[in-house]
Amino acid sequence: MQQVFMRKKLLRPATGGPEQVPVPRCAATGVLIANRSSLISAGTESTTVKSNVKDMVVKALSDPALRQSVIDMITKDGIAKTADRVNYETTKWTPLGYSGAGIALEVGRDVSGIRVGDTVAYGGEGHAEIIHASQNLCAHVPAGVPHREASFVALGSIALQAVRRAEIQLGDRVVVVGLGLVGQLVAQLVRVSGGRVIAIDVHPGRMDLARSLGADLTLAAGPGIPDLVRGVTAGRGADRVLMCASTSSNQVIEQSIDMVRDRGRIVMVGFVGMDVPQIPFYRKELELVVSRSYGPGRYDAAYEQHGRDYPFSYVRWTEQRNMGEFLGLLGDGRVKVGPLITHEFELSRSTDAYRTLVDTPGDCLGIVLRYDDVPAESTRTITISKPRATAKPRGDKVQAAVVGCGAFARQFHMPNLKSNPLVELRALVASTGQSATEMASRYGAKTGSTKLDEVVADPELDAVFVFMRDASHARTTIAALRAGKHVFCEKPLAITAEECEELAAAADGSRVCMVGFNRRFAPLVKDLHRQLRSIPGPKMMVYRVNAGAMPRDNWIYDPQSAAGRIVGEVCHFVDLLYFLTGSEPVSVSARSIGLASSICEMEDVSANISFADGSVGTVIYACGGASASGKERVEVYCRKSSLIPDDFKQLTVDGPRPTKAVNRAGDKGHAAELDHFLRCVRGDATPELTHVDGIRATLVCLAIWESARTGGEPVSLPELCGESPEAAR
Repeated sequence: MQQVFMRKKLLRPATGGPEQVPVPRCAATGVLIANRSSLISAGTESTTVKSNVKDMVVKALSDPALRQSVIDMITKDGIAKTADRVNYETTKWTPLGYSGAGIALEVGRDVSGIRVGDTVAYGGEGHAEIIHASQNLCAHVPAGVPHREASFVALGSIALQAVRRAEIQLGDRVVVVGLGLVGQLVAQLVRVSGGRVIAIDVHPGRMDLARSLGADLTLAAGPGIPDLVRGVTAGRGADRVLMCASTSSNQVIEQSIDMVRDRGRIVMVGFVGMDVPQIPFYRKELELVVSRSYGPGRYDAAYEQHGRDYPFSYVRWTEQRNMGEFLGLLGDGRVKVGPLITHEFELSRSTDAYRTLVDTPGDCLGIVLRYDDVPAESTRTITISKPRATAKPRGDKVQAAVVGCGAFARQFHMPNLKSNPLVELRALVASTGQSATEMASRYGAKTGSTKLDEVVADPELDAVFVFMRDASHARTTIAALRAGKHVFCEKPLAITAEECEELAAAADGSRVCMVGFNRRFAPLVKDLHRQLRSIPGPKMMVYRVNAGAMPRDNWIYDPQSAAGRIVGEVCHFVDLLYFLTGSEPVSVSARSIGLASSICEMEDVSANISFADGSVGTVIYACGGASASGKERVEVYCRKSSLIPDDFKQLTVDGPRPTKAVNRAGDKGHAAELDHFLRCVRGDATPELTHVDGIRATLVCLAIWESARTGGEPVSLPELCGESPEAAR
């Protein structure tokens, strides 16, 4: 399918044009929509398209905070990784658009109220032949409302939320500053709410249009506007002012304060200068409120992505309910958007649409893209033949697919795979067509796809790399193993005990199944491990992790995406302690700072792990430390020896044979673990990690949660059915 992106080009203006990308997958709480019309927002999208990389670089160099951020990044990760990250940010594809309407092709299993074939409008998504939208960002289009008009739904809900925030009463005199698309819609909705509209703009044509759509009075913007408003309101001033303009100037807020009455209300809808003059604001005892886009639910991932609605009795007007009400007003004819459409283009001519917007902005208001040739039936039905099991690659290179390509994979795994001569990427699978196509192009995969089942069933495929979010790891690994593929899964391999059992049943040993415990492959850790094998007896170990804080809206805390930082991150450190002892953990006792109602919320934990050979390991996972202290430090004490690797940069050994080893790069083994996996798939090496290691680490982390939850009570660990290569030795 085709989708419109802004693709930045170094030192050239960015352009908006269509790219061929795979059809998105339909989530349980989502709807696939065959687009019929989508709206280009003249204000928001023109600003995006006019920007270019040169502007970004100039701004970055002039911002001390950004300059320091780059310096810190270079210090921590080195010039090469910093350059790669900067290059990604300045050349990535940006999807354009966020409002349209079409026909429902596929409906997620948890969606209610929408059926295949329904005409729906959507918000929050872009210009594409097939759109994937959350159920809470979709609304039914009333009979008789054309798709081209229903495509205004997102801007209409933005305008409706602004009018709600204004709290207009019958007969209020309301000033609307700025008559772009949102301003024109706000002006009409003020009339519907019983207010009298005074509309202000610099374009005579837009003022004429506002009058034709019901504005009571239009005024040309200028220095004398406050006096004119007072003149038509008997000297009292307006009851409400809605600032719908887009300007960095502070003039709009200053004039709004001047033209509104005592104890009036000012609503910020557009983006304007906000250096509020305190004295006149105070003397009038004014209210200043911000209208946040579509309405309640905006920027709440639980609402927008996972379909969790707010109770009607407590939140009357959510994003979706605003969208539905606006569409109802279109159906009743109380709001008109047809006159706001100034241009229409076929999707294939989207580049011309954006060029028109940039070259003649004063002539553009509503620009609609049409999708006349998109079939209103599912394009995702596929027939898959039974895959042929593979043991070793049929050629010189391992034929592999990558599933998921988030920030961590882009920073570490993908550059390493791209530079490894043992692998050829046949496919890159992502949840959106944009990510699949962009990342496939960036990292040299032959194809980009959103169809995991089809890619995994490819009989020519040898191996699958799973780089998705934690909650998807086990099921994706199991599907790939059952399809006869070797699997490398980023940690954690599983997040529940049930998943561990399913994995144990699926991994029959005929295929390599390796977990991303890269620290085992760090040069200094391999040196440490080699020295410890010559020292018999139990070890006393302390693993201190200065993990640092993360934003609470990060996906790691979302139970639908992960099981928190304990399972998602501490599994690394549990595995390394096992690796250093070579002995199975038998019990865990843990305490945590603060109260956590679920494993997703728990952080700042200290866990004591007892091993079968008498060794004891303590993991201290702290989120409140200073970054200057370094992230990871391991201390191992045994037989009058102290072995201390510090942040993978230095290994100090004190005792009978003191030594000091240095690795200035702080190599954590990311490249080496992938190379080892590929050599194992080729039959050139024996796996040093298996699914058993992933299961073990998950079970220990679940026990850490259980012990901490009960105030430190010891939790016994089950015996694993099977041996890892290390235990077998």
